[in-house]
Amino acid sequence: MPPTPARPRAVFLDALSLGPVDLSPLESWAELEAWPVTAPEQRLERLVGAAIAITNKIPLDGALLHQLPDLRLICTASTGTDQLDLGACRELGIAVRNAGAYSRASVVQVTWALILELATRIQARRDRVRCGDWQHSPVFALVEPEFDELQGQRLVVVGAGDIGRGVLAIGAAFGMETVGLTSRSSAAEVEAALRSADVVSLHAPLTAASAGLINAERLGWLKPTALLVNLGRGGLVDTGALVEALRQGRLAGAALDVLSQEPPGPELEPLLQVPNLILTPHMGWTSRQARGRLVQTLAAHLQDYARSSAGAGV
Repeated sequence: MPPTPARPRAVFLDALSLGPVDLSPLESWAELEAWPVTAPEQRLERLVGAAIAITNKIPLDGALLHQLPDLRLICTASTGTDQLDLGACRELGIAVRNAGAYSRASVVQVTWALILELATRIQARRDRVRCGDWQHSPVFALVEPEFDELQGQRLVVVGAGDIGRGVLAIGAAFGMETVGLTSRSSAAEVEAALRSADVVSLHAPLTAASAGLINAERLGWLKPTALLVNLGRGGLVDTGALVEALRQGRLAGAALDVLSQEPPGPELEPLLQVPNLILTPHMGWTSRQARGRLVQTLAAHLQDYARSSAGAGV
């Protein structure tokens, strides 16, 4: 059955990025073509004639969008929209809808899993058990490596939106002092917060203003006992400067769930050797429940478009 105004043609360019998830809710409102992955040179041929494009991380630039006169809606299977040329979308009258707050609980949970691992070094203790240190200990408990309580420490969240506020709430439950920074925070506020921070958690979107936000200068403001976690975007952190800070002992530890290049290439190998650096594969958003909510949000966007198009007689 060909697409109709009530069932417009929709193309999902990188459906594999959602993992094993049921896409049938999307098919209730559109004639869906779901491609596992799409190479840059395949974008145009797959999107020609489509009214709706769905992308997680496949970039849609202005040069491409100008060749797609039928495209009326782009849905990002993500909270961020940095993969889109938003100026071109406005110029061409293409509506943009993101996935909203679908991943809040998932990202908050993974953020705290990483903070707690950095703070308590559970893996180091598992390693000591595996190698027999506990079994051969003359006392009942292994104290080292030592760790400090989070209670009374200062948590600074950069990007205190929906997810950031969730991270702050958990910090408060641990008895931490909490500080939330947003794009409206002044330079003086940012500097004062970073200088006083014990734990810094990044959740800001990647924009021209936030790119390289944590650079060599700002890493120098942090205490040598501070911890840094990034579940925002890889481009928020100057990775080279972070590596140097960790190697020189100017920062106690860091965890990166995101990198500037994803998936990473050969540049990842040196990072695996950096002391006190945890790397995870952009997993913060990927709980089963979050991915289910994501599909439902996309379906709602398709539903709104199908109904509005039918009402307008498009």
